Amino acid sequence: MASAISFITSNKGKPLLVHDNYIYYASKTTATVKYWKCEDRSCNVGVHTSIKDAFIKTVGNHSHLQSPEEIEVRTFKQNIKRRVINETTVITKIYDEELARQQMSQTAAAIIPSSYEANSGLNRARRKMTPVLPMSYVFDIPAQYQVTLNDAQFLLCDKPLSNKCLLLFGTDEQLTFLFSVKHIMMDGTFGTCPPYFDQVYTIHAVKHEKSYPCVISLLCDRKAATYRELFRELKHHATRLKTIFNPNTITSDFEKALIRAVAHEFPQARHAGCYFHYTKAIYRNIQNFGLTKAYCDNEITRTACRKLVALPLLQLNDVKLAFEDLKDDSPIILRDLFNYFETFWMTNLPLHLWNVSDLQIRTNNYCEGWHNRFNNRVNKYHPNIWYFINCSKQEEVYFRHRVIQMRAGATGRPKTKRTNCVQRRIDTLADRYANDEINLQEYLEGLSFVVAKDKTIKQKK
Repeated sequence: MASAISFITSNKGKPLLVHDNYIYYASKTTATVKYWKCEDRSCNVGVHTSIKDAFIKTVGNHSHLQSPEEIEVRTFKQNIKRRVINETTVITKIYDEELARQQMSQTAAAIIPSSYEANSGLNRARRKMTPVLPMSYVFDIPAQYQVTLNDAQFLLCDKPLSNKCLLLFGTDEQLTFLFSVKHIMMDGTFGTCPPYFDQVYTIHAVKHEKSYPCVISLLCDRKAATYRELFRELKHHATRLKTIFNPNTITSDFEKALIRAVAHEFPQARHAGCYFHYTKAIYRNIQNFGLTKAYCDNEITRTACRKLVALPLLQLNDVKLAFEDLKDDSPIILRDLFNYFETFWMTNLPLHLWNVSDLQIRTNNYCEGWHNRFNNRVNKYHPNIWYFINCSKQEEVYFRHRVIQMRAGATGRPKTKRTNCVQRRIDTLADRYANDEINLQEYLEGLSFVVAKDKTIKQKK
């Protein structure tokens, strides 16, 4: 008789042994042997295994036929229940995936409960594993939500802050990776933020032109003091890990509170604003000032606007002069747009923050892409905190997988022919200007043509 055995669990979570298409429950255990009895109480057949679950022998003959379909059904239900408890995936989706994955006999397929019939019990199983939802900023995080799926510490910070709360999630592996790189990116998102928090703020490490999500934080507001506390907590963990958190380059949006916090906590870093956010701001204000029709109908107006979009591609020392010349030559209809630009971009913000001429990576689109991915996986607007943490745990698995791929030589998605073409034109114009083959006005005009050619910029309107 075959000696292969396997295990499933009962409805109460106890182990059941499967051997030769019969099911056995645990009867008793001695120092060396486990005794199992047939699940049919009228049958006296037993199985003996070692303490380490190695098959020893079968005792007796069954008084009933095997039921392989019952084992198929129980295995199917067990797999669904395990995933319902451990995952945040919609229950009906889990049901459909397991149904497709498990090649069942016709009889088993006929007797399994439908997704509708199983749904209430599975929902109940999921609720039993879910703590009570918080009713304020003050709540305790149970132990199972403080660790990753492989039981590594995941909760980095649970700190009261101005009568609210600051939560940071990440592993020591993620932190070590973050602290080792020279370029980091930061960005916030709001739709997936749980109740009682203001935003999900993530910090990504950039290495080999790929980004890796390292810290997921829940912030209670968008104040400079909150961002500073976030950075200080990370510096504290860097000290704990016997390293430092001191990136050379930080890419983010142009949020004023964040700019102040970065300047205070990382005074030596090159803080670069995202060129994508810059272009969006210019095009948004073209619309706000009622210039959309003039932009579309008048080439002179359109060219002046594109030159504004191209300004960050100039060398930093040339930006002021180029702007003054552009402002003097611009049509009167653009007066409000240029006044806005001069106040916000030329006066209120340091020029180096939005000048990207010296950067290989000019946007934080890596962060934007990850947020889109995360939003799709959460698939809920303002999910509860426990659902959010479970989704974040799955992103930690995603991080580990990406790092392993990187170490195995995997590269990022190749740049498109259009992207390479645009970059070659930018480089060519820079070389011509450096060699005095073109003047500043011609340089900016050439860059404005590149901006017009680059559909990835035009689509940001």
